Amino acid sequence: MGMHQLGDRYHERSVFFFALMFNIVALTFPLIFIALYSTLPVELVQMVGFTPFLFMIFFSTTFSPGAGVAGIKAVRYLFPRFYLWCELPGVEDDMEDCPEDRIENMIYLFLSAQVFNTLIFSLVFAKHCKKKIDESRIIEERKDLAMNSDLFRSIQKELFGEPGVSNGFEISGEFQRLLSPDIDSFL
Repeated sequence: MGMHQLGDRYHERSVFFFALMFNIVALTFPLIFIALYSTLPVELVQMVGFTPFLFMIFFSTTFSPGAGVAGIKAVRYLFPRFYLWCELPGVEDDMEDCPEDRIENMIYLFLSAQVFNTLIFSLVFAKHCKKKIDESRIIEERKDLAMNSDLFRSIQKELFGEPGVSNGFEISGEFQRLLSPDIDSFL
């Protein structure tokens, strides 16, 4: 066995290891991410976290290469297990619609392994954005409520006096206009 053949064998193994690793990542990481980034109880985390695995079993037709209902058969491209089957010697010949090039197959395998992870992180990001918007809305409501209260006006009057009346401080007209609680002064 020459060095070239030995190198090809190790390359073959590394590609298969890469395919196997991303197949496992696609099934394991959603469970981990849901557990880390949600407040769900353990039972719900397990149910929701294993949905990618259940979807793969029910919709991907990867446990019977080349089989499947025509409508559901198109969903198999979303799962890395399909591209893993396309890498297996002997099985790849029986598979329909495998990518012609090995590099293209690996790219699709990597991208399909990230589908559920991307979905989870987009939901986490949307939840974070909604939380920030709600917090800013609450702060604005509290600020408006405080500025319109009699206590705020009395403190403002104590500190700055009546608008337009000098109390020993020289406050510029623009600053006075900004400090005034009267809405008409802002217009």
